[in-house]
Amino acid sequence: MINQFRKRLITLTTIFVAIILTTAFAAIFLTTYLKQESDNLEKLNQAEQLRITGGRVTFDEKSDDTVEINRIVPGAGVYFNMLVDKSGKPMMIDSALKLSKKQYHKAAKYAWKNRAGGVVKINGREWQYVVAPAIANFDYGSKEQSVEKDDETYLMRFLDITDSKKSLSSLAITLIIVGIGLMLLFFLVIIYFTNRAIRPMEEAWQKQKQFVADASHELKTPLSIISTNVGVLYTSKDETISEQLKWLDNISSGIDRMNGLVNNLLRIAKTDTSFEQLTISEVQIDRVLEHSFSHYEAKFEAKQITVNKTIAKVTARTDESLLGQLFDIFMDNASKYTNKNGSFDLFLGTKGKETTIKFKNTGDGIAEEDLPKIFDRFYRTNEVRQKYAGSYGLGLSIAQSIVEQLGGKIEVKSSVKEETEFTICLPSKNSRDGKYKVIS
Repeated sequence: MINQFRKRLITLTTIFVAIILTTAFAAIFLTTYLKQESDNLEKLNQAEQLRITGGRVTFDEKSDDTVEINRIVPGAGVYFNMLVDKSGKPMMIDSALKLSKKQYHKAAKYAWKNRAGGVVKINGREWQYVVAPAIANFDYGSKEQSVEKDDETYLMRFLDITDSKKSLSSLAITLIIVGIGLMLLFFLVIIYFTNRAIRPMEEAWQKQKQFVADASHELKTPLSIISTNVGVLYTSKDETISEQLKWLDNISSGIDRMNGLVNNLLRIAKTDTSFEQLTISEVQIDRVLEHSFSHYEAKFEAKQITVNKTIAKVTARTDESLLGQLFDIFMDNASKYTNKNGSFDLFLGTKGKETTIKFKNTGDGIAEEDLPKIFDRFYRTNEVRQKYAGSYGLGLSIAQSIVEQLGGKIEVKSSVKEETEFTICLPSKNSRDGKYKVIS
């Protein structure tokens, strides 16, 4: 399921990035193309007033005499003009290019045939052209003239667009190469960050699967005890209740174990969803701690445990109910895991804006390799499994969840066969006052 989600997320993100890149590069190319087209059309449609004076303009088909004017207009690009008559025959060539008259005539013939405009190839280069009525004045000193002032003439303008087309092609190739490179880079980045984003989800999923498996295993044991002993009762129907107390005690023990497990599971469910149920108020933490200790004082005395209490008067804005549950977990653990004739140190104080609570007890301790796992649900060391049948491996997990909800942090130090110390730091003023129910 997680792998399918990862693949789908990578695919969708990659498609989304590809669409964005394609759109961006297409917009760049289209903008450049339209700008070039606009510039070319502006140059082609630039109006010019040509005045020819003091001479006689004639055009003889046999001699192929045509007036030529050589000039360069800065900023107009590489271009040439031809003035043609109403049949499309060149009368004048305005060009600074070294082209043969045959090439000019060929261009004029093609342009006249396709007067709507287009592109023609001349001498290996591409020329965009337009054909329009000429704006020209002819002022001759002689009455002999083959072209009258009012004769119908047309101006053909040819603009060299070879370099601009090459630049567009180069831009397109560059955008494709850069696009492919960026897509590859983004794909690798997407995979990296997707894996990082999904890793907590994957870990949570694995923990959830492990939690279900462990819970099923823990529930299976008391159910098996109950089922087995009920079977024995059915096979000995003639015996009195007093004669079957052994089997009933086993059933009762299984029920108690299951009840304890179910209560812990319910507590986990409650702490997992209690972010929306915090009740913040002014709480005297020392009183809550003393009250919790009083519940387990008899157990400490039964094991002749020496209790050392250093409890200052501390008031903080927090959730009293969750705080009581938290203290009960550590008191229960201390009464259970402290060795006989051992010692238990209880500390409460403040440092800056934090409230510090410490639970320190002698006993078997926790191995270094087990320390990172002790807050996992249902995790118990081999020594705990062997010595403490009533342990479920849920207490510290619940405690960590409560501490996180109260906005604090929890640390543990331990050494095998010596002692274990839990340190809890809670804010003196809970930062969730504005989000949850507050009792003044």
